[in-house]
Amino acid sequence: MPLILLKFAKWFLGKGIVWATVAALAIGVFALWIFVKRSYSDEGERVAELSQLQERASVVYAELETSHKRLIELGEEIESARRNIEALERAIEFRDGILKSIERLFTMSSEERAEVEAELEQAKADRLTEIERRKKLTSEQSQERIDRIAFSDEARGLEGRISELEGESSRFVEHLEEAWVRMKPYLVVALASAILLPVLWKLFAFYLWAPVLAIAGPIRLWKETLPLPELSEAGVSASVNLEKGQKLWVKESYLQASDECLSKQTRFVLDWSIPATCLAAGLTEMVEFSGMDGNAGNVTVSPQRRAELEVAIVEIPEGGKMVIRPSSVAGLISRSGERVKITRRWRLFHPQAWLSFQFRYFIFEGASAVVVSGVRGVRFEEMNTGSEQGRRSNQIATIGFTPDLGYGVVRAETFWSYFRGFNPLFDDVFRGKGAFICQEITEEEANQASRFWRGLWSGVLKVLGV
Repeated sequence: MPLILLKFAKWFLGKGIVWATVAALAIGVFALWIFVKRSYSDEGERVAELSQLQERASVVYAELETSHKRLIELGEEIESARRNIEALERAIEFRDGILKSIERLFTMSSEERAEVEAELEQAKADRLTEIERRKKLTSEQSQERIDRIAFSDEARGLEGRISELEGESSRFVEHLEEAWVRMKPYLVVALASAILLPVLWKLFAFYLWAPVLAIAGPIRLWKETLPLPELSEAGVSASVNLEKGQKLWVKESYLQASDECLSKQTRFVLDWSIPATCLAAGLTEMVEFSGMDGNAGNVTVSPQRRAELEVAIVEIPEGGKMVIRPSSVAGLISRSGERVKITRRWRLFHPQAWLSFQFRYFIFEGASAVVVSGVRGVRFEEMNTGSEQGRRSNQIATIGFTPDLGYGVVRAETFWSYFRGFNPLFDDVFRGKGAFICQEITEEEANQASRFWRGLWSGVLKVLGV
């Protein structure tokens, strides 16, 4: 029951984090979409209004130009009418004087008098016509001036609004420009840091930090010499024979086939003394097989989900011990039928532990067998060297070793392989008499994001020895 609750809590927490992240990203993306859409819409409205106002301003300025020309014409016509009226008034005064003169009264004939009177009447009529025309022209001039004032006011309003709209750029563009101005110094620093800091750190770590710390002696978890384990030939599958009283615990994802004569049940946790480790290493919900009375059975173990993995069986004899990372365990065999003893050893204060960032070690004791998995196979190397000489192994490839070996780390052989990420900063090195096992090659390359998170999780598991 506690395991079920723990797995449910893990599942719920994982799903909750994923969905919360997805929801936050969705809200952020939707908010950005709304912002961009509104900014684009506002910019479109601004441009449309600006275009309309500019068209109207062109019309208004054309009307003002026409009005100005018309006012000039009206002024000239009014002045012409005034001069005509003055000329007609002089003509009327002259002819009226002729008719009123006594001397002219007796000397003029009736025909001449009639002609002068006709000219006088015509002059008066022409004067009235010119006076009416001047009134109309004056009225038109007044109306034209009123219209011109109205057009001038409208033009000033249009110019003000046009200036206001031209002064307003898109808020989105403004935000981008502001962000660029404010972030430009930090971006330069961040870019330089992203390029230079990893290089400087790797130079420092390889040439200064690693040589100094690697001086510390190796970790030795067991002082006495132990019997050597044996490793079966690695392959895509391994056959496990179970006699009476023997048990096998295997991961569901590694179970390929089994005989019906074997007893089967679910083992929720491989070892209840280390439940968190089992959960992190995937040693949960395993299938337990037991040999029945008088019947031997066979179980075929093979990775079902990852084609690049191969399996092998490490036989730990009675009195033997083997340090193995639980994350590499695909199955566990008890030759006595009892629980396989798994002890833990901490090395918190040893300098080598801080170099390898592995502080805990799991020791599997015999008589037992461990089904281990490795990429493209598992290799077993037996050693018998002095304390000065050892054998290197890629730190990522190491699966386990006998605890009587001196285990430590040394700096990677070449800077370029470390700098390019082909090898970690430190290689595992083993000294003394014993054996170690490792996978043939390291994990295949992944994309940057998955490699980062996988590396982070692997680092956490490595600290705990998993």
